[in-house]
Amino acid sequence: MKKILLTLAACLFVLVSCEKIDSLLDTTNYQKEDTESYPTNEKGAERLVNSAYSTMHSLYTGSIFRINLFRRMIASDDYYGGGSTSSKETTAADRLLAPSMDEDNSPWKSYYNGLHRCNFALEAIADMDDGLFTGDNKNWFLGQAHFMRAFYLWELAERYETFPLTLSTEVENMPKASVDEIYAAIAADLVDAINLIPAKYGYSRDNNLAGRATKYAAEALMGRVWLFYTGFYKKDNMAGITKTQVISWLEDCANTSVSKFDLEDDPREIWPYTNEYSSGVAYGEDFGTYVNKENLHWVGNHSKETIWGVHFSLTGSGYNRLPEWIGMRNSAQRPDKDSYPYAAGSNGNASVNPLAVQEWYEDPDYGPTDKRFYGSIMAVKESSLRKAYASWMKDDFYVELPKFKGHDSKEIERTLFYPKKYQAVACYTDGTKSSLYNNFFHAINGSVSNNPKSGNKNDAIYIRFADVLLMLDELKETVTGMNRLRARAGLAPYDSYSFERLQKERRWELFTEGMRFNDLRRWYPETAGEIIQKNQDGGYIEFKGKPTTYQELPGRSFSQRYALTRGFWMIPQEQIGLQEGMLTQNKGFEDNDDYLFVDGDLPY
Repeated sequence: MKKILLTLAACLFVLVSCEKIDSLLDTTNYQKEDTESYPTNEKGAERLVNSAYSTMHSLYTGSIFRINLFRRMIASDDYYGGGSTSSKETTAADRLLAPSMDEDNSPWKSYYNGLHRCNFALEAIADMDDGLFTGDNKNWFLGQAHFMRAFYLWELAERYETFPLTLSTEVENMPKASVDEIYAAIAADLVDAINLIPAKYGYSRDNNLAGRATKYAAEALMGRVWLFYTGFYKKDNMAGITKTQVISWLEDCANTSVSKFDLEDDPREIWPYTNEYSSGVAYGEDFGTYVNKENLHWVGNHSKETIWGVHFSLTGSGYNRLPEWIGMRNSAQRPDKDSYPYAAGSNGNASVNPLAVQEWYEDPDYGPTDKRFYGSIMAVKESSLRKAYASWMKDDFYVELPKFKGHDSKEIERTLFYPKKYQAVACYTDGTKSSLYNNFFHAINGSVSNNPKSGNKNDAIYIRFADVLLMLDELKETVTGMNRLRARAGLAPYDSYSFERLQKERRWELFTEGMRFNDLRRWYPETAGEIIQKNQDGGYIEFKGKPTTYQELPGRSFSQRYALTRGFWMIPQEQIGLQEGMLTQNKGFEDNDDYLFVDGDLPY
């Protein structure tokens, strides 16, 4: 890795001074600065902080397999891999395998790029004279840089477990740090972010604030990291940080009078499929969609429930490829009347596990009266659906797209259920339904590309207010947060706390959002693989149009792969070579025959 670190350190000034930081954060773009003395003023310091955010945004414009959020979705029991025969990355991730030795080379370099930008910002801004800053802006900038460094370290930790820990711009050849060293560094950065970022910066959609880290985002991330570390590694504290401290921080975050973050009135209205252009309301029409039927209205990007996420401005060049990869697919690769209001010009990865749908549907504490059920899942292809699930599906089961057939010659592990939260969404060009836009963002702002890929501008949400409420319930063994969520979903309250109830509420509230995989790992560190395999085996799928059931790979089942890897991914072989013998491969990825997934490996 020595050469990679040298390259990143050498390029840092070029990236900061020459790369135009667009309005990803709804902030001002600044032109070139003199790298000999950079930064010299407050605007330069802000630009350094913006560069730390920019790395995360850039991940979303490349291959989506670089994104931990997507990997966690695919590896959980919420989803099957789906996609087509060319989607080897998705099918591999679904089975804790890799399609090549260097699949992770690009994200590894990107995360270290982000780390180095944070390190440079922290060192440079700390050395600047306090008099160069307005009010408490120096602390604000430093706090954001600490948060972003903690976030990148957490992304690396949950992906690779251990790695060289670089906390300065000094370049040196380093072995992997210990788990405890890494989590101590994350904890220290989050404490600094909590203490440095002024409390006045809570939820806001104001220019230059939307998408920025707040002290409340740091408090929420502390809760998530602490729960994973203490659960997965069976500890009672994290670098001296106790449960009591974490509860106090989460309670501060949940204090809506202070943080200004809160629940939205309807959980479905967080997600872009409820927008008024696709429903026709923006045109004064009713297009007869699920959204019309339920009278839903999208609250827009940067919801007050989004405590931390990657925020995409409608006026910036950044975009979110997650809807493209997770979106539905038909043979035309574009929206039509059978797919409407969904774009259907996507890759069809991540089919919803039908066994999870059945479990939710039949649970007496939840079922289809839970607003989140049809708000999270859409059913398609009615004739096949009724035949496949006749044993448990009642006649009144809502089939949202009864005529949508998908793309039989391409799709390999398609179920008849699709995820809705991150689905790519189309809209008509006007109230007459004369033609279609590939994405509704183009209707909102004509400067947004009418492209099914680069036109997606919806936020990638990492921590919601609902998650904070559930973390508090889990830590305090209460039902206060659960019952707020259940009331919002139209369900009766629980009368007492149980761990089983907490687990179910987390699963269905956060369904298909990428939380489930790490939840299972921290709750069941040794047996999460067995649980996921049990919850997936035998579910109905269509392989190139032919009905069959989901199957594991002989000799490389999910439970076997998890026992080897514990849910972590491989370190790129290129980085191991560059590190001159100091960097070792993660368990489960030493032998190509064990971890490589190639064409023809599927057992259908």
